[in-house]
Amino acid sequence: VEAARKQPLVPTSRGSSRPGKGATKEQKQAARVAARSERVRSRQLMMSGDERYLPARDKGPVRRYVRDVVDSRWNVGELLLPVMLIVVLLSWFGAALKSPGVTTAIFGIVYLMIAVAIVDALFLTRRLKRGVTERFGPDAYARGTGMYAVMRAFQLRRTRIPRPGIGRREQPR
Repeated sequence: VEAARKQPLVPTSRGSSRPGKGATKEQKQAARVAARSERVRSRQLMMSGDERYLPARDKGPVRRYVRDVVDSRWNVGELLLPVMLIVVLLSWFGAALKSPGVTTAIFGIVYLMIAVAIVDALFLTRRLKRGVTERFGPDAYARGTGMYAVMRAFQLRRTRIPRPGIGRREQPR
């Protein structure tokens, strides 16, 4: 009875799609190709916004509404990365000119841009809290919803996952 109950610590086959220890090279290769095609398919569906393939942090009607609100407006935060790249280039040229006034002005613009982005993010979270409570009820605005919106707003529009399903200046669904 004890011998029948013993099992290996790591099973030889962890899933039906994975070949076991005695599988041939062709079977293993076919399993790898099938797994890769399934990953590509699920990523495409996730990028398109299919609710079944989204990560847990993006699921639900509230999160969809938050994504639509963020994607429907211009956000100052999404301009931060391009501005920062320009600032790095300008700071190199400012150092080459040996002009502390130019460098100070460049970094003053950066700090101003960061402050404006923070104020814009605060307005966004206030608008979202009001919209979520009106649409889904007072207890639908869960902890982390505002940060989810701010992090999405600070990403470049083209790099957001899932991709924006709504155009700028369109009404959220």
